[in-house]
Amino acid sequence: MNTWTRTRRAVMLAVLLAAVFLLMGCGGLPATGWSGAVVFNQVVYSAGSAGKLYALDTRDGSVLCKFPADDKMHPIYATPVLAEGTLFVGTFDPNDQKAYALDPQTCKEKWSQALGGTVVASPAVGGGRVYFGANDHKVYAFDVATGAKQWEFSTQGEIWADLTLADGVLYVASLDHKLYALDAATGAKRWEFDAGGIIVTKPAVAGGSVFFAGLAKIYALDATSGARQWEFQASNWVWANPTVVGGVVYVGTLDGQVFALDATTGQSKWNAPYQAGGSIRSAIVVENSVAYFGCDDFKVYALDATTGQPRWTRATNGRVLAAPVVADDSLYVPSFDRMLYALKVADGAVKWALDLGSGKLATPTAGK
Repeated sequence: MNTWTRTRRAVMLAVLLAAVFLLMGCGGLPATGWSGAVVFNQVVYSAGSAGKLYALDTRDGSVLCKFPADDKMHPIYATPVLAEGTLFVGTFDPNDQKAYALDPQTCKEKWSQALGGTVVASPAVGGGRVYFGANDHKVYAFDVATGAKQWEFSTQGEIWADLTLADGVLYVASLDHKLYALDAATGAKRWEFDAGGIIVTKPAVAGGSVFFAGLAKIYALDATSGARQWEFQASNWVWANPTVVGGVVYVGTLDGQVFALDATTGQSKWNAPYQAGGSIRSAIVVENSVAYFGCDDFKVYALDATTGQPRWTRATNGRVLAAPVVADDSLYVPSFDRMLYALKVADGAVKWALDLGSGKLATPTAGK
């Protein structure tokens, strides 16, 4: 690596870290993460920005259990994953660099494994294995039941993008500018693609293609070979995970634009991108032809997924960095005001809101 490359990488990482510190809150509050939520069997699991993972009853927001059970805080950026009867999550605590497997009914630890760095990326689960990416540049594969390590793979940069597992292949995006396709069973590299810029978005796999963003470019690659199929130059950096639904790729940018692209050609499906009121880091979640996402302007948006026209907006009291989760007639939204909101999908009305700092129900003061 030459001097110019090293200098450019150092500057880029400095900018990224500055952005992270800005995102982690203001007023001297500790960094506590922006984990998303997962819903299963009328239970929503979320850490939000509170540094503690809660299991909540979806009907009224009552707390069923929490991790850790004491007052200790674990900064959590990775959205937990519930699979094979276990809740998997990693932490951003430099004093507790571990992968955790939790009982989803009690939030008690089943097993944990030490990692070589903190965790920003959400894990992937399948085939009896759970995969974690860490800031020591490595990907780890553990046995789901026992936590025994099966293999590890080293990249040349931190891993901030969520991992994706599809058809026996683990897709890993790294800050070293590369997307790696690994054999999920052995960790052997099948191919790699250099995007020419850092990658912080989770790869989305659909129709034999893998979609992701490197800086301000959105790529479609052949999932088997890694060959480039198309690329699209967005208006700004892309930090939001791409979503592929019905042959359309939905993605948001840091200048607040939402794009809907044909998954086969990369051509725009809307007359124009939708302009939100702030940076978008939340994935665009599409359900029943409605696209939902959070924004830096403290709002949650609902758009017509076919036309890009607005349906409704709902204000919170903090940045909405994590993707909303749709379950039944509700939309669950962690906000940087340390609240988890349950909204009605029809109009965005608040059903309930829980203060993830105290674990108590709260009355939000923000309006539409």
